[in-house]
Amino acid sequence: MKTVLLVVAFVAGVMDVSSAQRSFEERREKILVVASSERDRGFATITAKLLTGQDLPFAFAMLDSLTYDQSIGGMFYAYTLIGCYLHGEHVLPDTLKRKMREAYRVRTMYRGDTENHWVMYYTGLYLAAQTWPNEDEARWFNGKSSEENFEEARGWLNHWFDISSTIGQGEFDSPTYITTFLTPMLVLYEFAKDPAMKTKAQLMLDLLFVDFAAEHLAGNYGGGHSRDYPEDIINPLAAPSTFWAWLYFGQPETPPWNETRYRPRHRSAWEPVFGAASSYRLPDIIYHIATNRSKPYVHTETKRVRNIIRFGKEKNPPVYKYSYVTKNYILGSLHGGILQPIQQHTWDVTYVSDKPNNTIFTLHPFSSGKELAMFFPEEQKFLSDEVDRYHNVYTNPNKWNSSSPYEQTLQHKNALIVLYDIEEGTTHSHVDGFFPKTLDERIVDASGWIFARSGNTFVGIFPLKKYEWKEEDVNWRLRSFERRNGFVVEVGSSDEDGSFENFRTTLMKRRPRARDKGKHWEVKYRTRGGHVLQLTFNGKRIIDGQQVDFKQYKFFNGPYVQSERGSGVITLTYGGKRRILDFKRGRITETP
Repeated sequence: MKTVLLVVAFVAGVMDVSSAQRSFEERREKILVVASSERDRGFATITAKLLTGQDLPFAFAMLDSLTYDQSIGGMFYAYTLIGCYLHGEHVLPDTLKRKMREAYRVRTMYRGDTENHWVMYYTGLYLAAQTWPNEDEARWFNGKSSEENFEEARGWLNHWFDISSTIGQGEFDSPTYITTFLTPMLVLYEFAKDPAMKTKAQLMLDLLFVDFAAEHLAGNYGGGHSRDYPEDIINPLAAPSTFWAWLYFGQPETPPWNETRYRPRHRSAWEPVFGAASSYRLPDIIYHIATNRSKPYVHTETKRVRNIIRFGKEKNPPVYKYSYVTKNYILGSLHGGILQPIQQHTWDVTYVSDKPNNTIFTLHPFSSGKELAMFFPEEQKFLSDEVDRYHNVYTNPNKWNSSSPYEQTLQHKNALIVLYDIEEGTTHSHVDGFFPKTLDERIVDASGWIFARSGNTFVGIFPLKKYEWKEEDVNWRLRSFERRNGFVVEVGSSDEDGSFENFRTTLMKRRPRARDKGKHWEVKYRTRGGHVLQLTFNGKRIIDGQQVDFKQYKFFNGPYVQSERGSGVITLTYGGKRRILDFKRGRITETP
């Protein structure tokens, strides 16, 4: 009872709040109470204990251990340590405070080599240098003074805000890595003393959340993703993004720690504690964008490829995303090619379900030292083995995440064509498809179509060439060894088609036209909605006679989010209200 009263006192806030915000306060209280009872050795759960007064002796013992063990360090340590320190400063013994400060002197805080690494590293460095100013280089692990560290961190963070708001993140829309961007920004927002930096952190939080909200469905992060772990790809409701959706959007209704399929597995599993501890509040307009699915809509985005250092003509080529969002499913895709090494997820249909593995997709499991050498500085010969050491599945022919130079897509609303044209001699010259066993129905029809139903969502997939099935633990794996292959996909629902039988009957009358001659690998298909899609591999994309021009894509373009690429201004619209995120001027404005 004492713990609950302490948490209630801690979370008491604004008197006049919306029902959505009141529900948020209840959820954040739950996180703090549950996380404070956990016995893991992590800064997030220790922070929960410090804020609630729960289990303080254990919290102090774990902090002592974490500051003593010099084998722990790096960017994850850099920002979670300072976040824990600043949130718990009021109850920490002086001896622990000194040890936490000393950690920034005696251990190496590795900066890492990816966008999320640098965000975590520089957030930690900024706040540590702010907390202990006017100290010389002997007091810091990197031999720089407090002022030098502060200015370097401020400069890089401002650079990241600018590039993320004009041409997009390189590690964009990741159900797995979303935590590594949200949590540092929540800590930065909470403790940055400079009002301009605090506002920038708020702007970035709004952008990260609305980017998720526009492709959110009942706890799922739909659409194409830059980086995604295989286990999260095949089971979207088990991804870290679902924890954030539950906390801020109130979906799904079940807390992530109660169900096996939602159980946090990642090292950042409890880091939403920093959201529960923060004074940041999700704007109502973003909450409504995330939860109102009364009308289907098309949402497009332009992101960027992470920095290309070799074998490319452009440092950050654009990435084009297309998502069709309904109350039952999201069909989403990237335009194809190598857009992110190791963990790209190009397309899928993710649907509302109370069962796990609620998604269907295909991919080419590509691996290549040259692909990795485009993005990493090590010698090409050794890169595949090095990546396998850390990500385990990169060279695995059965992996479920992969970029591929031999994969291209064309999507229009609820229909998609994906083509593969795999070069002879390529490692893993096959294509795979994921069909979960939790489907209510899976029908391999004599017409050539494969039909799937889960609840009110219907999926039809037409393989263009021969394939075989393999039964696995949670899925049927479709595999084709045809180097030139592809799939036509149509998605429907009881709202659109009335019944699964009607959906199947309509599609059985339709057959894609494929031309496979010489350099030309082309497919033309008329959807059940009457639209004609034509995709030529390495050629034109045509919809209803009009060539798709990706250069006309905006930064964001949908009914709720609008932005011109390069402008640094993102406009959120809902129910006659607007919220304008102006990164150029460093301000947020709202109009009724």
